[in-house]
Amino acid sequence: MKKICLGAIGLFVVAGMLFGGKLIPYAQTAYDKAQASVQSQVPIEFQIDAAKKQLEKIGPEINDMNFQIAKEKVAIKKLANDITRQQADLEKSKRDMLTLRTHVSSGDEFYVAANSKAYSTDDVKRELRQRLAIHKTGVATLEKDTKVIELRKKSLDAALERLQQAQVQKTELALQIEHLTAQNRMNEVVKTASKLDKFDDSQLARTRTMIEDISARLETEQEMMSMMPVQYGAIPVSSSDSIAADTDILEEMDAFFDSQDAKKVEKIEMDDELVSTVR
Repeated sequence: MKKICLGAIGLFVVAGMLFGGKLIPYAQTAYDKAQASVQSQVPIEFQIDAAKKQLEKIGPEINDMNFQIAKEKVAIKKLANDITRQQADLEKSKRDMLTLRTHVSSGDEFYVAANSKAYSTDDVKRELRQRLAIHKTGVATLEKDTKVIELRKKSLDAALERLQQAQVQKTELALQIEHLTAQNRMNEVVKTASKLDKFDDSQLARTRTMIEDISARLETEQEMMSMMPVQYGAIPVSSSDSIAADTDILEEMDAFFDSQDAKKVEKIEMDDELVSTVR
């Protein structure tokens, strides 16, 4: 490890001496090119699958956001109920204090409470001081809680908007991935068709040429055979196999054509009989 570290330091020093201040930009450029080269070697299907896996990781985050929003809604609802209760308590406290104040202003010596117990005016004044202090604290608490619930509602609205945007973006990303998948499949089909075309040009074309050459050769041999004289054998079997030299050519032609005409007449008569039978 020590030798490796010293070698790396030495290499860095030498590179710094050679390139000076350009060493860092050169190194960054080399790193970028190496990264781009490695990335270009990665199959597209692998990259698409990686994008799908990355998109699946967004699902739990959105679910957690839904849970936090639901939890915040419950907390805000509880705080709103507390504010409503505080407002009701303050209204009752104000009414009670106004009642006690009316007694003090009336000049009566005693105040008969709801429990049928009488209190002096000084007791009523002390009660008013205590009640007023508690009422002021309740008003301050109500104001604070009102501001808190307003801020929490604003935060909740912002979270809802972010959640909606995240869901929309997830849907858009899913559609883009499907589009890339379809486009990749189309490219694979084109590549396959291109391979088939190359196979047809190289293999099938040569086979077709060979078949055409064989056919031409067979036709040539057949044509040559048709030009050769027909010989049925070298040894004569009977005297009828040879034509007499003194046969009259005119008599031979008349006999041949008379036989052909007789065959035609016989065929016509047979056709007429066949037609009559069918009718």
